[in-house]
Amino acid sequence: MKKIIALILAVLLLVSPTFVSAAKTKKTTKKEETKEVIEEKIEFKEAARVYLFRREGCGYCEKALAYFDSIKEKYDIELITYEVLSSQENHDLMEAVAKKLNEDVDGVPYIVIGKKTFIGYTETYNEDIEKAIVEEGTNANKNDVVKVVIEDQKEKKQTVTIILSVLVVAGVVALIILGRKSVKDNQ
Repeated sequence: MKKIIALILAVLLLVSPTFVSAAKTKKTTKKEETKEVIEEKIEFKEAARVYLFRREGCGYCEKALAYFDSIKEKYDIELITYEVLSSQENHDLMEAVAKKLNEDVDGVPYIVIGKKTFIGYTETYNEDIEKAIVEEGTNANKNDVVKVVIEDQKEKKQTVTIILSVLVVAGVVALIILGRKSVKDNQ
């Protein structure tokens, strides 16, 4: 009986390293790899806003879009795109942002992350783009120049609207007063 138990133990000892090594060499699935990438995701206070001024049919713009799509798993980003060829308003916004940053921009893509800009796109920008994303995300978009420009433009539009409204009301009041005066003069 002791021989049988010793034989069973010997067999188990010989076979157990196989089970252990088999467990160690387990292949990871695509889902597990994605989970690992997500676990490496940097904690942002707020999603980093990335502005991409682009043109439909622009190859470099398409490459930039594909790049931003590829890093969404790693970084918490909010990609905001503006098509500048078919929208004069978007084109004017791009120029206003460039002016605010003391830049001349004559082409797309024009990428703005905080106060950092990238004119055109090439893979050599990726490291600097990712640094800018981390900076903005961890600082809750403190340096968001595009947001500032948009808010300034809204304020200017509101001011113009208020001034025009006051002028219209003043004109109507003046017409009413002149009309009454004219009626009194005719009586």
